[in-house]
Amino acid sequence: MQESTNQVMNWANDNKMVVNPKKTKDMWISFSQSSPEPPPIQTDGIEIERVNSFKLLGVWVQNDLKWNTHVCKITKRANKLLFLLRECRKSFLPPEIGLLTYTSKIRPILEYASPVWGGIPKYLEVEIERVQQRSLRILGLEKDTLPTLKERRDKATCNELKRIVEVPNNPCNRFLSGNKNHTYELRRTRDSTPRQLSKTRRHSTSFIPRACRLTNS
Repeated sequence: MQESTNQVMNWANDNKMVVNPKKTKDMWISFSQSSPEPPPIQTDGIEIERVNSFKLLGVWVQNDLKWNTHVCKITKRANKLLFLLRECRKSFLPPEIGLLTYTSKIRPILEYASPVWGGIPKYLEVEIERVQQRSLRILGLEKDTLPTLKERRDKATCNELKRIVEVPNNPCNRFLSGNKNHTYELRRTRDSTPRQLSKTRRHSTSFIPRACRLTNS
């Protein structure tokens, strides 16, 4: 990693660019209990900070590849915006206005990039669902007024997989092939998505295997 970092620094210098060490983070991901932690990475003599979680393109990633930090961050941010719904209720606005406020201002926070992290365990699903239930309760609406966020995440995951399949040169397509070692079909239509074999729960809940499973169900 240090050699790769040096190559990036050399490329940046050759192209008259500057890498800011303070904004650069180092995350070590390993599930082996016996492997020693590698030495810290340095750029121009400055040690890069090693972190356990990092926000990348709006999604919080942890070094154990769990989504607890991401769910905690988005629910905390969404809960701060619930005052908008309370103001709608205090102003005696029609429930439709409050509902539009929730679906346009609060729910997108809970669903951003959901195909990536949608395979969360049940207890995290409950934490996210509580925000929507609390929002509907503030507006005086029933819980079944809107579809659950899990249903919407599953639908978004299937739509994203469909979009990937429709683009032949999409890099993700290489993960959709290779699991078939035969040419015949067993109770499966020819246009169905190949099932992904998973040896760990972590892999089975990741995007590609989960999307294939939802599409074929």
